[in-house]
Amino acid sequence: MESKLNNLNIDGTEYLTEIPKGSLKSYEGMPDLSEVRAFIPGSIVDILVSEGDRVKPGDILLLLEAMKMHNEICPGISGIVSKLHVSKGDTVKKDQLLVEISGL
Repeated sequence: MESKLNNLNIDGTEYLTEIPKGSLKSYEGMPDLSEVRAFIPGSIVDILVSEGDRVKPGDILLLLEAMKMHNEICPGISGIVSKLHVSKGDTVKKDQLLVEISGL
């Protein structure tokens, strides 16, 4: 099978990857990282950011309580909190939009 070599950069480290031809799938259906959604139904226990705050991956945006556990919800991209769609005490459904992040 024919392969394609690609460079992959993760946190400043360069990796050479080999992808078998024909194995690449369409990006259709990929999640929009500017939208932070609930991965499980639960309740918003605390909101640790405000609209206009700069955030990066690893920063805690809010705490979501589900199944008696507090889950830290973090962004997948760096940017600015453009819109909070929830308030402390809100009950949310799985995949509900919680926070929007706009690029820097």
